[in-house]
Amino acid sequence: IFNCRADVDVTAENPHKLLKREDIIDDMKARAAVSDFHPFKKIILEYPGEELLVVFDRELKYGQIFYLIATEEAKESILHPPEPEEEEGEVKEGTPEEYVYKPPVWKPWVSLGSEKEIEEESVKERTTKVKYKISRRQREFGARVKFHNRNASADPKHGYVECTSYFDKNFTIRQLEKNVGTQVVPIVEETGTQTKWTYPKNATTQYFPRDFSDEEKEKYLSSEDLKDFIVSVALRVEIALQQNEILNAFFDDWKALAEDESGFAGKSDVSLKEYQSFTDLHYLKDRTVSCVCWHPTIYGIIAVAVTERLSYEERVNNSGRLLLWKAPILFWSFADPIHPQLMLECPEDIYCFQFSPSNPNIIAGGCINGQVVLWDISAYEERLRNAKSGSGGSKNTTPSFMLEQQVGKEPHLVRYCAVSSIEYGHKSVITDIQWLPEFFEVNRMGTMFENRAGVCVQLVTCSPDCTIYFWDLRAHRPTLQASSEKKKEDKLILAPPDVPTTFKHLDLCWRPLISMGCQFRDRHKCIIMEGNLLGKRCILGKMT
Repeated sequence: IFNCRADVDVTAENPHKLLKREDIIDDMKARAAVSDFHPFKKIILEYPGEELLVVFDRELKYGQIFYLIATEEAKESILHPPEPEEEEGEVKEGTPEEYVYKPPVWKPWVSLGSEKEIEEESVKERTTKVKYKISRRQREFGARVKFHNRNASADPKHGYVECTSYFDKNFTIRQLEKNVGTQVVPIVEETGTQTKWTYPKNATTQYFPRDFSDEEKEKYLSSEDLKDFIVSVALRVEIALQQNEILNAFFDDWKALAEDESGFAGKSDVSLKEYQSFTDLHYLKDRTVSCVCWHPTIYGIIAVAVTERLSYEERVNNSGRLLLWKAPILFWSFADPIHPQLMLECPEDIYCFQFSPSNPNIIAGGCINGQVVLWDISAYEERLRNAKSGSGGSKNTTPSFMLEQQVGKEPHLVRYCAVSSIEYGHKSVITDIQWLPEFFEVNRMGTMFENRAGVCVQLVTCSPDCTIYFWDLRAHRPTLQASSEKKKEDKLILAPPDVPTTFKHLDLCWRPLISMGCQFRDRHKCIIMEGNLLGKRCILGKMT
């Protein structure tokens, strides 16, 4: 429109273009907001001259291809730039400049604060010096000095004079407080060193706990020192509790994993892609996954527990329908994500379950009604290992259970070995279950001692009913009457033949070994936190 095409009408050698002010105003009236000069409408209408200067910016110094001159003075300075004037007194080429010596003039010293820095950096003796007075006996004054020869190469001991350090009690600091970490059982370790231990000391390690008697407990609880200690630390404990309330210890990092909306089009550059999904229209439809566990020893096998997606009121109203069918625990293989490899029968919906650390074929689960269930899948371990590899013993053969799945048959259903007594169990859903480590166990009094068998035989459960129970897998039968024992034996004899007899002594009579009651503010969910304290694992009951 104005003949200002880049590199055609205007170039780097001739970047200037004068445009009439009336033409620009007519263009803004005709094209309105589409006109290139619409953003500068006010400047153009108030411009005093008749022509405006548009300059071609080839290097994009100001961010656009063209820029507009808004004043007459700037237009004249660009069209007619002033010629540079020669500086007066410029030295001509070829003539050396004469050096004129100017003697220094004495000036008074003005302090700028440097004396303070010098004073801070200076070394000052703050401690008193140690004075040594060396003297000799009076009878040796004026005595004749005798020298003798000594062969330094013959005996290395006489080749030098050793001044060994010694312990001076006059220059020691008394230690008032010391933090020392102890453990229940000391770790025996043999070490060697070349350093000479000049001052040996007697050291002991406490490996057995010492308990106070009842008289000592009453004495210390009623002492003034304990009261003073509680008063002194009350403020610090209160501050620590406030910090625990301010900081959410159960913050879900997975939900906050995505970054803020940033970048192009307001989308985040970080995303998680789906790696594997398992689908089953019969067992997983309209249900919620309550617990997922990897198989500890067989790679590629994952176990999933599902529950009905119902609220508490809906579960109570539909209790009759839920008794007819219970969702099992499904074992999936990455080699076949469509057909489950194994199913564990459950008396109720399972909320959580765990594999035994010492024997992965033993599985313990917690039901929604508060019972603990045990399974033994030792007879199906080979099936899971073949499912992991996707083939049987040879390359030309196919496992029988995979052939069954291909023809549409159901996977094998494993019956549970034992279930705890509902009368002595939790009164609410078991939200978490954990096996105690194989190196320690607890007794009925709650005392922890070493597990010499090296096998996990105890587990702990927790529930929103503010209770934590410890369970023992070994033979532990309560005192019952003869008639009840006879009924129990008859019931065990009439059990189905496909049920493993691993824990038949616990079925329907299993009671917790220890029952602990706790008080919590919120009862929505109870979990068991595992930690590591001085090389040993500890289990604590927490409430979110």
